[in-house]
Amino acid sequence: MYEDFQLAGHTGDDFPEWGSSPRRPLVVFDMAHKGEWLDSVIGPDPLTGDPMIYHIVRCELCIAIHVWPLPSAAVLTHYYMTTFYQQDKPEYLERTARDRIWWESCVWRPLLQQCLDAVHEPVRPLSAPFRLLDIGCGPAVSLNVAACMGMQTYGIEPNRAVADLAQQRGHIVYAGTLEDSPFTTPGIFDLRQCFQIITAYEVLEHQVCPDDFLLRCYDLLEPGGVLMIEVPNDYSPIQLLAREQLHEKPWWLAPPQHLFHWSPKTLQLCLRRAGFTILDMRGTYPLDQALLQGQNYIGNDVVGRQVHTARMQWELDMLQKGKWSQVEAEYRANLYHRIGREIVCIARKEAG
Repeated sequence: MYEDFQLAGHTGDDFPEWGSSPRRPLVVFDMAHKGEWLDSVIGPDPLTGDPMIYHIVRCELCIAIHVWPLPSAAVLTHYYMTTFYQQDKPEYLERTARDRIWWESCVWRPLLQQCLDAVHEPVRPLSAPFRLLDIGCGPAVSLNVAACMGMQTYGIEPNRAVADLAQQRGHIVYAGTLEDSPFTTPGIFDLRQCFQIITAYEVLEHQVCPDDFLLRCYDLLEPGGVLMIEVPNDYSPIQLLAREQLHEKPWWLAPPQHLFHWSPKTLQLCLRRAGFTILDMRGTYPLDQALLQGQNYIGNDVVGRQVHTARMQWELDMLQKGKWSQVEAEYRANLYHRIGREIVCIARKEAG
């Protein structure tokens, strides 16, 4: 059963969780962002590729941890169309194909089934198929699973070549972003309030303005429809402890790929601001614990694949044994301590 992560389990002593006392002076970054400076890292300029400094701020105005300066939406769109898969994630598509069984069985089918079960009193005829929109659909693993479950499938993918791959698999996929998509443009392809399920897996951390993104999702959902959000769980206690013990830099900071860094509390607050009701929230496999057990995968792709393979094998074994509900219960309990490499949240746009 869902427990309120805003009120239970997270106190003002849980630095740098929202509400804890600052440990450094507050800084005014510009008229829109001010708060506690946490880190600074060097990353590529999303337009030119030249090195630049990104500051990490626990922003009082955004109620979130994010990078500064934030790139413009146009610059970010250019980055994902031309650079993300080509330079920063060149093996992503090949590895997704290699791990397809795990993605289908242990990630997407359980998530989509939970979303289906959570849709409340749809106003469309019950005999009509559910419409699902996956934002950032990539090579369409999620859409393939949804289609097998009887849903009408739609996607948004900023990289045109990857969007074309998804189109070839029989899905309606727009090459671009949610902001400029026909789904949000009245008169072109007006599906306002016509989706029963929207999914955004590892997408919200890439947004320049997550609040605007969630409000657009809210508008596209039918009353009673469900949103599934998954984000990395950053600045977690395990990460902070591993950083201290291993004397590592904050490896989870990767601008301009990740612009916002979420905790269970800040994710919940952001969803509530957009009007959603939280139905469920849980962590995923506590991958970072491997760092405390002698498997330092930071900057080591071979060790990283070994750790990830162990996660996949354990979850597939538990699924085969009929113990998936036990896995989800364990991940849900872990989130009380902000443990789990990612955060999964199921939220609903209430009807009436």
